[in-house]
Amino acid sequence: MTVLSIIIGVLLIMCGISCIFTPALTFLSAGYFIIILFWVYGIMGVARGIATKNFGIDFFFSILSLIAGIVGFIYPGAAAMETNMIILTFAAIWFVLKGILSIMLSIQAKEFTGNTGLMVVGILLGVISILLGIYSFAHPFVLAIAIGLLIAFYFIESGISMIILALRSNG
Repeated sequence: MTVLSIIIGVLLIMCGISCIFTPALTFLSAGYFIIILFWVYGIMGVARGIATKNFGIDFFFSILSLIAGIVGFIYPGAAAMETNMIILTFAAIWFVLKGILSIMLSIQAKEFTGNTGLMVVGILLGVISILLGIYSFAHPFVLAIAIGLLIAFYFIESGISMIILALRSNG
């Protein structure tokens, strides 16, 4: 099992390195994976909102993610370009809403913890997320490349983690 985990880890790293050189193609190829992520995130967020009876901005954001996932499944292959543009639009909206949520939660967390440093970091990350979302609306191709690179780094990180866990479990 250790050897198989190491082989899979190396393959994931190689796949990630390959994706670094073709991030736009990676995004286009990973469209269904992104749609599934939107769908799963949306379902889990809506279920969490209903279970906790919390219907705030996070609940709204989950519904938005769920809609993005449903739209992606309704228009597969035949409307690939439109689906990808919808994904990019929803991703840009996601960055803006997540930024707003981060700012709101940072301010609320300061009231509970009294830690101004964490609040400033949370607000800064929220502002960066909002700016990234606005920039993504203006330049969706850049967002497609960024998502492709994130996928590449995910593969590399997963491969490294798999190798490290395999080596640790063996010895």
